[in-house]
Amino acid sequence: MKTKHLALGLFSLLLACNQAPSEKNIQDKADSTSARPDTVAKAKEPAPAKGPYLGIDVSHFQGDVNWQEIKDAGLHFAFDKATQGTSYKDPDYQQNRTGAQAVGLKHGAYHFYVAGDDPLKQADLFLSVLNYEKGDMPPVLDLEQGGMKAGINTATYQQNVLKWLTTVEQKLNVRPIVYTNHPFGNQYLDHPDFSKYDLWIAEYEVSEPKIPNAWKDKGWLIWQRSERGKVEGAVGDVDHDLYNPKADFVDAANQ
Repeated sequence: MKTKHLALGLFSLLLACNQAPSEKNIQDKADSTSARPDTVAKAKEPAPAKGPYLGIDVSHFQGDVNWQEIKDAGLHFAFDKATQGTSYKDPDYQQNRTGAQAVGLKHGAYHFYVAGDDPLKQADLFLSVLNYEKGDMPPVLDLEQGGMKAGINTATYQQNVLKWLTTVEQKLNVRPIVYTNHPFGNQYLDHPDFSKYDLWIAEYEVSEPKIPNAWKDKGWLIWQRSERGKVEGAVGDVDHDLYNPKADFVDAANQ
């Protein structure tokens, strides 16, 4: 979940898609059903908010985040780095968690997995910092090339990653999400058990992301579609994320 440079136009386009119907459209619908007063009354009520559901993921690299501006920009959720390996705790995790929740954003946390480090100690560190509450987004395990070490055996790596996932799931009674990209997923995450976990896929500047083989039948839940985005309220560049419009956002976030 790296953060680099500059903006994207697709973000503004999707925000526009997220706006409520115009008053004219609502009135046209009401006029077309004028023979049924009960239907007219319902048509004049504000339409419920619908997708796309947009989010960001941040760490201490963004500095102080103005979460109200993030919310006002039309975003719905935020993931915040909590831990890495067996000892690192992101210094801004609790501040970002509190700030996001205070303005009504769905919040989730992720752990950056380090191959070669004890998976159970990594899970314990994450759980000790997480402070998970019902209604939070599911926890996320970040699996990418930056966390690999030379000489790692793939089968051992998979077994250890699954230990982390099952440990966190059992402790929280919530199934984690796996974050990865297509090349890494095919090389290191081809074990069929990974398909039990929802996929957060990272791929940029494409119209649709490529899905690793383990998730071919399941597809993606979240798509990190830019690592170069800017949004008011965040200091520095942030990753922009899209929640799959085919999935139920509320139920998935409260599973």
